[in-house]
Amino acid sequence: MSAKAQQAPSQESFEMNPAEAEKSALPPAVAVTDIAEYRPHEEQIVRLETTYANLVVDCSTSEGLANAKEVRVDIRDVRYALANTTKTALVPYQQAVKDAQARVNQVKEFGETLKERVLAIEAPVDEAIKAEEKRAADAKAERERLEAERVEGIRTKITRFSSVAAAYATRSAADVANVLQNVKESVILPEEYAEFEAEGTIARNNAIEQLETLHRAAVDREEAAAKLAAQQKELEELREKQRIADAEAEELRKQRAEEDRLRLKKQQDELDQQRRDLEAQQRQQREQQEEQQRQQREREAQHQRDQEELARLRAQAAAPASVAEVVATPVATQAAPAVVTEADSARQEEVAADSNMPSASEVVEVVAMAFCVTNDEASTWLRALSF
Repeated sequence: MSAKAQQAPSQESFEMNPAEAEKSALPPAVAVTDIAEYRPHEEQIVRLETTYANLVVDCSTSEGLANAKEVRVDIRDVRYALANTTKTALVPYQQAVKDAQARVNQVKEFGETLKERVLAIEAPVDEAIKAEEKRAADAKAERERLEAERVEGIRTKITRFSSVAAAYATRSAADVANVLQNVKESVILPEEYAEFEAEGTIARNNAIEQLETLHRAAVDREEAAAKLAAQQKELEELREKQRIADAEAEELRKQRAEEDRLRLKKQQDELDQQRRDLEAQQRQQREQQEEQQRQQREREAQHQRDQEELARLRAQAAAPASVAEVVATPVATQAAPAVVTEADSARQEEVAADSNMPSASEVVEVVAMAFCVTNDEASTWLRALSF
């Protein structure tokens, strides 16, 4: 162990309060062991407990860290030495364990050899006993199976007697009568039912009574059903007759309704045709009246125009220059403008003096339109009026 590790820790690295000092002054616990190899290590462990039990480690400074490492080396030296001692102390015991395990294995092998010799003698006897036991067990199982099948067969027959009534509860009377006859013909034999003979007889008798009751009920039910069917048939026939009567009545009603509809339609068509004829006649009369009125208006308008034209023509006729000359002279004037008499010049000057007087062509057109003639005919008429 290093000298530094054996030195007491400095005041700067490890601090103890007075209570801790009192605890450190107490004598260490006495180790109890009978292993001589560990006794030196116990003394070292007591020293470590006495020295470092209340140790306060301060690694915040380099000196404190170095002192803490020295303390750890001191403690680890003790732990490493303890580990080496443990390995050394275990060597003789481990060898003893190996020797003991080898002996145990030798004893087991020898015991197995002896066991095999004994089993070789025991095996034939054991196999014969097991074979006989298996044969006896198989024979017993076979007897039990046969007995179970026999009992099951008898139980099935008895159950058939007990359940036949429920199975035929809703069947017809003929079916119930057939199964009742079969049950009555069945016989409960002692060699067949053995110890269940009494139970089978009771089940058979009960089945006969129940089936007879079912047969009577089925007969009554079928009679009631037949009566009800007859009533239903009669009711259906009445309903069919009523349906036919209703259908015929409905057909007659539809036929009459169709006839009424056709008659009304015919009457309506006649009224519609009369209305259309009346409307057409009224429209024709209205059109004729309108045409007559239009023609009347046109005649009145034409008469008015004729009167105005006649008045205008009379006014022109009373003028110094005749209209016929005005109409006749333009062509001649255009052909030979140099040959104009003084009188004609005087008339033209008078006509020109009247700015409201129409031209000769306008007069010819008015006369042609008024009397529905061509311009040439109107011009001829106007020339004739100048003489």
